[in-house]
Amino acid sequence: MTKKYEALVVEVDEVVEEAMVLLVEGMLVKCFASYCPFEVEVGKQYLVEFEMVLPEGSCVLAAKGCDRKVEMIGCGFSCVISGYLDGDVFRSFIDFMDQELHYEYPYLNERYVEVTAERIDVSF
Repeated sequence: MTKKYEALVVEVDEVVEEAMVLLVEGMLVKCFASYCPFEVEVGKQYLVEFEMVLPEGSCVLAAKGCDRKVEMIGCGFSCVISGYLDGDVFRSFIDFMDQELHYEYPYLNERYVEVTAERIDVSF
């Protein structure tokens, strides 16, 4: 079951309507709206679900630190998400459920890691 989060819409791209900047759990995140059955308005809060879209191949590295954050890479949707791998849950600025990282990287379970994602999808 995917957890839902309150998110404030900070920006909607004028050219690519699916490109949005959201404020969730105190973190600004650029996302791709993969499912949005209604018009989203800047300045309004919505209940949303998130999912990481991961590239083929290695995308997880052990890291030092304990901050749960997301850092955008360039102007696109790619980002580095930092957090704690806790079994089938990746705990970052939000909890990403069922990403199957624990199957591909069992040696990183219960460790602080950085995940390079192609994008973060958001569903309204």
